Amino acid sequence: MPEVSLVLIDRLLAISAALAGHIDPGTAFRATAIEIGTLIPHDHMDLAVLSHDGRRHACYEAGFHTSWSELAQHPLPTEVSPIRSVLWGEVPYLLANDALRDQRFHFATAIDGPIFAARLRSRIVVPLRARGGIIGALNISRHEVGCYTLADVAVAQQCADLIAPYIFALIQTEEARRAMLAESEARNRVELLRVGASQLTEGMERERRRMAMDLHDQTLADLARIARQLSALRGQGVARAAQLADLEQEVAGCLTELRHIVDDMRPSVLELFGLRDAVEAHLNRSVARAKPPIAVRIADTSDGSADSLPEPVRTALYRIVQEAINNAVRHAAPRRIDVLLASTASVLRVIVTDDGQGCGTVDPAAHGGIGHMHTRAALIGARLRIGQAGRKSGGTRVVIEIDRQRSRELPDAATATVPGQMAVSEAM
Repeated sequence: MPEVSLVLIDRLLAISAALAGHIDPGTAFRATAIEIGTLIPHDHMDLAVLSHDGRRHACYEAGFHTSWSELAQHPLPTEVSPIRSVLWGEVPYLLANDALRDQRFHFATAIDGPIFAARLRSRIVVPLRARGGIIGALNISRHEVGCYTLADVAVAQQCADLIAPYIFALIQTEEARRAMLAESEARNRVELLRVGASQLTEGMERERRRMAMDLHDQTLADLARIARQLSALRGQGVARAAQLADLEQEVAGCLTELRHIVDDMRPSVLELFGLRDAVEAHLNRSVARAKPPIAVRIADTSDGSADSLPEPVRTALYRIVQEAINNAVRHAAPRRIDVLLASTASVLRVIVTDDGQGCGTVDPAAHGGIGHMHTRAALIGARLRIGQAGRKSGGTRVVIEIDRQRSRELPDAATATVPGQMAVSEAM
């Protein structure tokens, strides 16, 4: 007996040494599995670890892996664990000669598939305890039937008692690290929203001034001229058909200009018909007066997936595409502009390509239209790339990508600061 105790002590010290230096619970556990195997031979070993409130559990495996490994990243409720009786402290341990037939591991909601798939017959399950409570369980299994005894259970419990505090400390450290990262990301997000909202507000104010000048210098001037013509005709007492036709044409021109301004302020086509039609309408309107003419093409292979996004996100996407088209028409002298909407199960992608003069090196922190494009993209969690369309063809390609699921989960603050009422159309 003393010799056995000395061997056991030696092995426990080896297990303790194997734990040293590891900062991840899974890695630390796998490092100890080899040493535990010298005391209790096994084909499979796993560690079930409870969440802070005990309602969910993760799993780390040593040796070959089963579907239980998915629980390390996606913990499940403790009530579906085949070893919940140990995790809940209802029994001091579980010892099974053949777990495939042992009903203690099998019940209606149990995630017991790996027991059958991996043929885990002989099993020992002992609790992990730290700070006076159960934090998880150590599970040791073999393919053969009837391999373990109560003596093996006692040894397994000693191993569990040795590694439990270290595993618990690593889990607490990992949770603290994740909490710190989440807090840091939240702070960065708030700062991004603050800066982005400030930049967009400045851009909107400039746009208001531009629109006021357009109204004053063009639309209001046209209306004043029409009023003078009407006054002159009234003084003459008679209006010829040609004069009335000229007035009618001028009034129609004023209405067209006002519609353009209203469309810029609120993209009604986007609201009524969706992103694809809104982009096409803006694309056609932008090139309508271009000389020489600009050919356009829009293709949509996304099956309308953009229109399932939240309205503020959809509006921000439209504004980015709108700015890309405006920049191409105003500054690149292209012969052709192409817009592609495409999607996968997880990503929506919008690509605007022109064959114009190119944009050179683009600074994401630049002010003006491109700066607003990057700000809008950041606010909705989209990825924006602006670069050369091709090595030989020149031109510019603008790519906007957004994770479809993530966009639905954006906090209200992120989408609320994306203006849906006004376009910011700046020079590059």
